[in-house]
Amino acid sequence: MKNITKILFLLLIVGCGSDTGSKIISSSGVIDPNTGSGGTGGNNGGNNGDSATDLNVELISNYNDNTASFSTVFGNYTRSFIVHTPPNYDPTNDPIPLLFVLHGYTGQAPSIRIYSGFDGIADEENFIVVYVQGVTDITNNTGWNVNVVSTFNEVDDVGLFSALIKYFKGNYNIADDKIFSTGMSLGGFMSYRLACELDEINSIGSVTGSMSAYYNCVPPNQKSIIHFHGTSDTVVPYNGNSWSYNVENAHSFWANYNNCQNQSEVTVPDFNGDGIYSTQLISYGCDGSREVVLYTMQDEGHTWFKKDWGHDLDTSRLIWEFFKNK
Repeated sequence: MKNITKILFLLLIVGCGSDTGSKIISSSGVIDPNTGSGGTGGNNGGNNGDSATDLNVELISNYNDNTASFSTVFGNYTRSFIVHTPPNYDPTNDPIPLLFVLHGYTGQAPSIRIYSGFDGIADEENFIVVYVQGVTDITNNTGWNVNVVSTFNEVDDVGLFSALIKYFKGNYNIADDKIFSTGMSLGGFMSYRLACELDEINSIGSVTGSMSAYYNCVPPNQKSIIHFHGTSDTVVPYNGNSWSYNVENAHSFWANYNNCQNQSEVTVPDFNGDGIYSTQLISYGCDGSREVVLYTMQDEGHTWFKKDWGHDLDTSRLIWEFFKNK
């Protein structure tokens, strides 16, 4: 009974909700939390480029003139996603960027659409944003296959995103070199996995989600990374644990992979006036003009950081400012 209780507790802290039946999967090799090496466990999935599956996409409903939800069947699951196109989008003009936004464990695509506010930023900056819905498992929780929760272990999420990229490139005027992903909590874990597996992903952002310690990351090419994490996060601990990579070591993994030669740390302005200062760690001078950025949010917890919510910065705005120059 104690072992069952421990498993359920671990599941509770994986994401933004509770779980009553899943378990942490085993791995034949866990990434060394100090060096970033090792790790042979976990399922790989998906295809890249033209070999990706052609999707049969159907309209579900229209939110407004620029936003609609769609569904498609992929890998024996019905998958859904919300697409927002900027009002000035013209497929005959220059190609524009594509951004995937991923919810956390037990989360929903419509919810992260509202609290992230990327629709408004897309309207200002002229990019397409897609909020993808994770699969609902046998315990009625939603999530992603990042080799942490076993009930998602057979879901080919990487393959889905490969197919979605092919679909959007074929049906919208997308800039091939401007495809990005970001997410909250488990959605951040999934964005990291896409960086590890899909060469078409230019850069990723993560908010309170790290890299899975049950997954061996062998990136197909170099990526820029931006990550936001609270030091008091009790859901996905800043210092990592048995299933989640230490946040600073995740930063080091990508800085080393990108062959970054320089590093600097600056203090984030105390916008909310609480006297607590967060920091921004930047690794630069990397191959291919890549950057790896870590915002360490002092004494903050498991949340999407917004000035309107009393935080010192606006996560969504900073993520896009980072992506747009990549």
